[in-house]
Amino acid sequence: MPLPAMPFQASGGPTSAFSSTGGEIDVDIAVIGASVAGLFAAQALARLGYRCALVGPDPAVSRQQDGFDQRIFAISPASWDWMEQQGLTAAIDAARVGVIDRMHLEAASWSSPQPIVLDAYRAAVDQLALTVEQSELIAVGQQAIAMTGVLRLKDALVSLRADQGGKPASRRSIQLENGQQLHAKLLMGCDGAGSKLRQLANIASRRFDYQSSAVVANFDIDSHHRHTAFQWFSDQGILALLPLPGHAMSMVWSAPQPVAESLMGLEPAALCRHVQAFIDVQGCDAPGLRACINRPASFPLVEALCDRPFADRLVLIADAAHVIHPMAGQGLNLGIGDIIELIAVLSTRSARHDPGALTVIERYARRRVEAVLAMSWLTKGLHQAFRAPLPGLIGGFANWAWSRVAASSWLQSAMIQQAVRQGPR
Repeated sequence: MPLPAMPFQASGGPTSAFSSTGGEIDVDIAVIGASVAGLFAAQALARLGYRCALVGPDPAVSRQQDGFDQRIFAISPASWDWMEQQGLTAAIDAARVGVIDRMHLEAASWSSPQPIVLDAYRAAVDQLALTVEQSELIAVGQQAIAMTGVLRLKDALVSLRADQGGKPASRRSIQLENGQQLHAKLLMGCDGAGSKLRQLANIASRRFDYQSSAVVANFDIDSHHRHTAFQWFSDQGILALLPLPGHAMSMVWSAPQPVAESLMGLEPAALCRHVQAFIDVQGCDAPGLRACINRPASFPLVEALCDRPFADRLVLIADAAHVIHPMAGQGLNLGIGDIIELIAVLSTRSARHDPGALTVIERYARRRVEAVLAMSWLTKGLHQAFRAPLPGLIGGFANWAWSRVAASSWLQSAMIQQAVRQGPR
């Protein structure tokens, strides 16, 4: 399905709006990294009227025809609303979108037997979240940049010209793998947790190694999931099952390294039996797992935060600026929130004159620091609380707090209202 009509006429050719002399290209903003965040940011900037280039190879994923991606994203209602405003959701195959209406949380390693159940209907919201495959989002983003006149350069970033040693400059320059030079008023890093741009700019990040890995896989199930997500906190890590379209669910098991390695050593059928045995022990009414429909994959869990995610005419967003634990499913939503706040700042009159001015970049950074730190504290705190038995009074207080939330519809509604707003609001 094509995207809705553009509010302005796109440029007639891919480079017609860009000046180029002797193999050098001049743009307003260069987005580094063709990730989901990079694609979404580039098309949004082009819609604002900026001459925008998207730099970097295409991700090594393709739109799925059968089955599901290993990587599934939970999109908050606030993020989905923004995507809808951008015309992006019109190009997503509705048959591949899952809905989360309820979330069932259990503290398997604590003495409190009562689960916390978050229900969208009781909190008077449409959904808690929607689940979408990574390949679907990338395909939609690629279609959007093709329609918005973004200059697409698929060579990798090689070098970054140093700043002017405190002297103001009107451009920042990079060199690509093919030798091409690109000059931009603002460089925007969307090139992921291992950001090359961050390394070249010598921007420091604080890292915390969880000494764990996230094991991901998708399963066929024996009954409909009733749009319910499940999450268990235990000494074996944090196991989450997210509803997919039809009779399928996606697993993210954030497990200590020895447990993760043992899970990755299992064949798909054995993994299915192992996960089902864990669920059976919990005594939960989650659907039964029938078969693992793809080989599992894993990735290490670390937190990485840049206290100052910017430099001279350069700013980092999404995973290039902050990586958090996936237990809350808010990684991409934080990235979309970054895009929204940056777009809001770049829409102002002062930014239109010079989008790379330090005052513009600092204004954006101040608007994002609170949301990022709050999610970092939440995820790190929960991880510390559940990785080992809590001592004495602390353990008693934690059990009491869990029981109060489980018994209070008001507290549950407050949690839901906070969660569904993660993103642009």
